[in-house]
Amino acid sequence: MEDKKSAVSNEDLEIVEIAEFKRGSVHRKIAKHEQRERQKRHRFYGILALYAMGFLAVILLGIFIFHLPAVQVCVVLALESVIAACLYDVKNWIQILVFAIGIAAGIVFGRLFLMLLGAAVYLGAVLALYCMKRVLSD
Repeated sequence: MEDKKSAVSNEDLEIVEIAEFKRGSVHRKIAKHEQRERQKRHRFYGILALYAMGFLAVILLGIFIFHLPAVQVCVVLALESVIAACLYDVKNWIQILVFAIGIAAGIVFGRLFLMLLGAAVYLGAVLALYCMKRVLSD
């Protein structure tokens, strides 16, 4: 009778050990996944913060260095950001065309510096959106 009890308890111990081993590996996988997701969020917010600082720097550059009206600078840069958000995943030649049209409009209307700032924000927004998309798809 003792042999059967010891045999049963050994089998039970093996099952418990296997279950603990599986549970431990699952917890490690979950922890690694959570760590990867946390790193993705940090990279995403880092890119967003970098774009926001660049946007603010371009606004201040336009207002204080080029002496452009604040409302014009803010409106043009906001519009360039919206256009970039709408067109960031189109073909490269369309991106270049939009960039060139903005600079040409600046030359035609006598606001070259304003539109150069707008083109810089457009380029930054497209790059930021592209990087954010890559971070989220990884």
